[in-house]
Amino acid sequence: MTALHQYSRLEAPGLWRADQAAQRREVIVGLRKATIVLLDPKSEIPLAQWSLPAIIRVSAFEGFVTFAPHEDADETLEIDDAVMIAALDKVRSALDRRRKRPGRLRSVLMVSVMSALLGAGAIWVPFGLYGFTASRLPDAARREIAALAMRDIATISGSPCSGSMGVAAAASLARRVSLGADAAAVGNVAPVIGVLREGITQPAALPDGTILLPYALVEKADGPDTLAGLVLAQRLRANMQDPLLPALRHAGILASFRLLSSGALPENALQGFGLALLARESALPPLDTAVLHSAFATAQITSQPYAAFAADTALAALPDAAPQGSQPIVLDDAAFLALQYMCDS
Repeated sequence: MTALHQYSRLEAPGLWRADQAAQRREVIVGLRKATIVLLDPKSEIPLAQWSLPAIIRVSAFEGFVTFAPHEDADETLEIDDAVMIAALDKVRSALDRRRKRPGRLRSVLMVSVMSALLGAGAIWVPFGLYGFTASRLPDAARREIAALAMRDIATISGSPCSGSMGVAAAASLARRVSLGADAAAVGNVAPVIGVLREGITQPAALPDGTILLPYALVEKADGPDTLAGLVLAQRLRANMQDPLLPALRHAGILASFRLLSSGALPENALQGFGLALLARESALPPLDTAVLHSAFATAQITSQPYAAFAADTALAALPDAAPQGSQPIVLDDAAFLALQYMCDS
């Protein structure tokens, strides 16, 4: 049994519970040929896959319909999207009609199982390939890919600001954020900070760990501690999900295979990646408050200026990770002013 053509590649939000003891979590429900796939909405990593022939409707309440992967399952999925509910009901109705002909149903179920297995492979193999590739690449290859990504980003934002004093101040800030054990290191690559005049509204990370800051935020920052917090928070996000993975997914499976075999991506593999990256970073994912607070403490950076600037009420409610006066200076006044005016020179 396959989903009807009008619902091809249909997706909708849902609430998934892995078992009765687990908390519900948000997922993206994707309707495929013989399955539905439950994806993490942030990383797009598959969390579960259900075979369409086995799905049952458990209950309905105030617009929400609860489904289960089979009759004895503890796992549940709640959906309130009318189109997705109609699609699943239509497929279930079609299956019910076919159950009147057992011989034909056996054939249908066999095809469905095979399709589900093939579908699972089609979903999991790319994610496994991207992760495997990212874990095997040397730092030099990451830097080359980051250069390709920056070349594409520059078509939207222009090249990073290059005022000499500001560039030196940015390098000092990067070293200061990584003081001691860097709680947010990407691979073994030393941090680099670039400032973009336009085209970006939030910090972003390149595949080599370079942090891109929008000049508008640099100008608004009320001190070097705030800038250090912006860089530290983005490096934590990059540590949560390797920034090389979005680049590999954009390049595609064949380009990733070529990268594994030759050590280089095709020249045009990241065409259009700049726009995709900047759009992806337009709404930054939240960070665990305890992890962020610990990172500030490890780097010996005061956390309250960043908490106020980012309107992070959870972080602001905690004691300062490194109260001012108890930690090494982040930047002196001259270096901070050089950063704030680096795009004007």
